[in-house]
Amino acid sequence: RSEGCTSQAMDLAAEVGHFHVLEWLHANCSEGCTKVAMDKAAQRGHLSMVEWLHANRSEGCTKVAMDSAARCGHLAVVKWLHANRSEGCTKVAMDKAAQRGHLSMVEWLHANRSEGCTTEAMDMAAEKGHLAVVEWLHNNRTEGCTSEALDGAASKGHLSVVKWLHANRSEGCTSEALDGAARRGHLSVVEWLQAMDLAAEVGHFHVLEWLHA
Repeated sequence: RSEGCTSQAMDLAAEVGHFHVLEWLHANCSEGCTKVAMDKAAQRGHLSMVEWLHANRSEGCTKVAMDSAARCGHLAVVKWLHANRSEGCTKVAMDKAAQRGHLSMVEWLHANRSEGCTTEAMDMAAEKGHLAVVEWLHNNRTEGCTSEALDGAASKGHLSVVKWLHANRSEGCTSEALDGAARRGHLSVVEWLQAMDLAAEVGHFHVLEWLHA
């Protein structure tokens, strides 16, 4: 056949981890690859593939490589990119690592990178029920969260996160907290939110303290 191939062939081989195909294309085709190859290899956690592309190809990668590796919890890949590449990452790295509950990744990015995160980190960690991540962000970062944190945690039924946010953060929630919890059938959250509202309304602060426990 004479059609040849395109750079997408090597990109796809790198993404799915087909080392033998990647090496063959490198040796026999002139089309090469694009930055997508290393970006996708990093996202999939294929460290040996990332190292090979770095050593044998010149296309490099983009910030998407570290961002996506962080999101997927591939700490070894993130560390390698940090030490061997200059593209770096964006705030998306810590935001998405927090959303996925990758606390060790969040801690590493905090200690070794300067990009930081946004309020989406705590908002999304709360919605996903990652209380340890929420607590860590509260104690170690200054971005905080928005009312979407409590709204999201309530609507997904994460009562322990709801209680913690109510006790430790001041952003509060919107009507979506109760509406979302009710819509999805999270009765324990609905009962707790209603009890908090009623106790606050009539001034029973000892009840509020008990509900926080």
